[in-house]
Amino acid sequence: MALHRLLGMEIGVPAPAMLDAFYQEIGFTGGSRSWGPTDQPGQIKINEAPFRQLREMRVGCESEEDLDRIVKNLEGLGIASQRSNGALRVPDPVNKWDVVIEPAEVADTPTQPQRIMNRPGERNRLDARHSLLTEATPHPPRRLGHIVVGSPDVAASLKFYTEGIDYRVSDIVGGIAFFLRCSPDHHNLLLAPGPVPYLNHYAIEHDDIDSVCRAATLYLREHEDAQIAGPGRHPIGGNMFWYMRDPSGTFFEYFADMDRILDDAGWQVREDWPMEDSWSLWGETRQPEVFFQPPDMPAVIEGWNKAHG
Repeated sequence: MALHRLLGMEIGVPAPAMLDAFYQEIGFTGGSRSWGPTDQPGQIKINEAPFRQLREMRVGCESEEDLDRIVKNLEGLGIASQRSNGALRVPDPVNKWDVVIEPAEVADTPTQPQRIMNRPGERNRLDARHSLLTEATPHPPRRLGHIVVGSPDVAASLKFYTEGIDYRVSDIVGGIAFFLRCSPDHHNLLLAPGPVPYLNHYAIEHDDIDSVCRAATLYLREHEDAQIAGPGRHPIGGNMFWYMRDPSGTFFEYFADMDRILDDAGWQVREDWPMEDSWSLWGETRQPEVFFQPPDMPAVIEGWNKAHG
């Protein structure tokens, strides 16, 4: 597998300091517009922009030879790229943010201690209280896992990411939304229809369902109006989720326990997943309408049109 990891993203917002405070609050490390987990610093970079937007996504490949192949793929599609300092920068021809591909170590997040559980017939936590009661601090977020974007031309975007950049399709919903992966995760990028290109949400991985629910609960105690949806468990990808809104207006997702795909050839892409059966295996059964119409969408549309005509 040539592509193997989502390295990070850069976002643009009118007030970067608000996001600096946000990422510090939720447990990322860093500062001065660069944040991430301790083992992957700078996964999320922030820049000032007139409206909230995705400016760049960074993807890891295995070698320089992978970059050579991607350049040829792009040339076959008539798409220009720029290579410098060992990385390949490609402007997305539809959505206008940059995709940066660079050789990087094939790695996952470090192994984390698992909470001891009592299950029927398997009683492991004996003479001890649950670890949530004894942890000095909540488990921190582990990494940026995936990005969800809206595009005014999903078909052209799909061709760019699959035939040009080498993303692989995992599943398709309603013939209009495409779950793509650049790693063993079920998805690192979801392409869905949008009136203009925009960042719908980004997802941050936590250790388990307890970490997701605890982190979300602590955040919502201080920001009651940030709730969007959850908790629940997606049938597509299998991950447990909880969605909230960050101070810039972008939705963010806490997730855990996503499907992993190691056998690309053996994975069966489900191409006919119905929209009405794609949201959650428990909890809310239908995706909230706010996902399709974020409150600040008029401002995003206006900003995009001013910037790109």
